[in-house]
Amino acid sequence: MTITLRGLLDADTGRLETVARHWDRLARTLDAAVEDLGRDTRELPNHWPAGPSSQAAQDRAAELRVQVGNGQTHCAAIAWIIRDFALDLGQGRRRLLELVEEARAAGLRVDLEAGLITAPIAVATGAGAVDAYAQQIGEVLAAVNDLDRKAAAALGEHTFRADVLPDAEQSRFDDVSILALANWIDTSQADYWKGLHSLHQERAIAEFPTIIGAARGLPPSDRDTANRLLLRQAKDDLLATRARQEEQHDGAMNRAQLDLDRRLAAITDLERRSEGRHLLAYEPGSELGAQLAQR
Repeated sequence: MTITLRGLLDADTGRLETVARHWDRLARTLDAAVEDLGRDTRELPNHWPAGPSSQAAQDRAAELRVQVGNGQTHCAAIAWIIRDFALDLGQGRRRLLELVEEARAAGLRVDLEAGLITAPIAVATGAGAVDAYAQQIGEVLAAVNDLDRKAAAALGEHTFRADVLPDAEQSRFDDVSILALANWIDTSQADYWKGLHSLHQERAIAEFPTIIGAARGLPPSDRDTANRLLLRQAKDDLLATRARQEEQHDGAMNRAQLDLDRRLAAITDLERRSEGRHLLAYEPGSELGAQLAQR
């Protein structure tokens, strides 16, 4: 369906944003489902340890997590496409209004309903100006319709019939983009993370907790998970070092052990303070400077 001049002016970009938010919510729901599936099937090998049926159940659970995660990425992509198209419509409308204002300021008559630009006899600019503005307005409309076609084609790549499930093939984990995440602005971090497969999110948190924990554009729950992983690693390292030192000094206290005890006490205090809250920023050794927020 072709977008007309009047259609461009009347386009409800707010409605498009509402639709995009709907797909965002659906993506978050599927993201949570992947997490729930992982948590609820993690102990399956312990309760059903052997046999072909046990392995089949574990394989199916893993496959389901990939499929649901793929559905999540499609929903996130649809939200991004709709939101991006709404921005394009808004820019096209602003450019159209600018041209109409310029043409009218030059004494031309612009009829957007009929798609006509005319010049009164008394206007000195004449037919040349009419043709120039008509061409520019036509280019705006052509560009918007081209973007409409591209958006429709892109949406088609992420749309399935009701009886079709997403495939069970998982995309490649892009560790280069995860490393680059630290240098992106918050909105770019948020957009990238929303479109990332849920299993890749889990892997990124596990393998790059320092980057994920400090990325302000990411959801607080994911940052909290990454920072608590850092906190646990720091505590485990200190406890291991403390045990080695006790063996070497037969239990006698020294300056290094006292320093370790102070660090361990600071970690214990942070664990207490962070109960029921999100740990949004944490650097090992800077427990007092950790950033906490209400859940």
